[in-house]
Amino acid sequence: MYPQVISASRRTDIPAFYSEWLLYRLAEGFCDVLHPYNRKLIRVPLKAADVGAIVFWSKNYGPLLPKLEQIERTTKNLFFHFTITGNRDLELRVPDFRIAVKDYLHLAKRYSPDRLVWRFDPLCITDKLSFEVHEKRFAACAELLRGHAFSCIISFAHPYRKMMHNLRKYTSHTLTEVLPEQQKAYADRLAARAARYGIRLLACCNDHLLSDTVGKARCIDGGRLSLLFHAALDTRSAASRKECGCTRSIDIGAYDTCGHGCVYCYANTDQEKASTAPAMIEPASTALSLPSACQLSA
Repeated sequence: MYPQVISASRRTDIPAFYSEWLLYRLAEGFCDVLHPYNRKLIRVPLKAADVGAIVFWSKNYGPLLPKLEQIERTTKNLFFHFTITGNRDLELRVPDFRIAVKDYLHLAKRYSPDRLVWRFDPLCITDKLSFEVHEKRFAACAELLRGHAFSCIISFAHPYRKMMHNLRKYTSHTLTEVLPEQQKAYADRLAARAARYGIRLLACCNDHLLSDTVGKARCIDGGRLSLLFHAALDTRSAASRKECGCTRSIDIGAYDTCGHGCVYCYANTDQEKASTAPAMIEPASTALSLPSACQLSA
């Protein structure tokens, strides 16, 4: 039985909003996770022997940085996805990208650039936000990350119903349709820019973007993590959606709990509910979402 790769989290920004909660859960050696379909709680063991690695996902690592030593008491095998886009037009409550870059550099120096992936996704092109604006912001971020970021993951925003609803409700933007061949041309342009800074561009769940200069992203890659941490981790495929290249992990987050207000976020159905969640969830709670109607599964 392999120790688990813990994903913290695709469903919410744990480093930004729930780092104190994470410390409680690691200290107690478990957390409860709400299954998104059957609404039951599943207990996830988090003792040192159970955790092979923790893969973090965040747009704001600032609150987590002072807690890294405490987290390392459970495992030193930490990997970081860091989304930095400079797109505060649609990411309504994220830090300025220059502040985020400073935190990225802090993590890269504390650990290694090999333990971080810069994410510039999703690319959401609207009537007020052209690809050229994204390209300019990409270059500004890449310049600051030069020598500390070696790969960057991109994707194009998918017109999910909830995203279209939030775009209309919270902004004056209208999504622009970008055909697959045009997306590929845009990706090639970003790849050429990235190469100037020693950065390899990767596409997440967007296989139509793949080329000699754009590789396939495997956001949780058990094989890579095993080599990086000299640990035997699960390398079996566990695609979460079409064209996903990820291997097995357990996500300990919950939907509708991220307070960043990104209008294209697939994890928030109710932005008002999500924006208040960080203040409503007690750090000592066993789960980030603990409805009374839920049942705890063995």
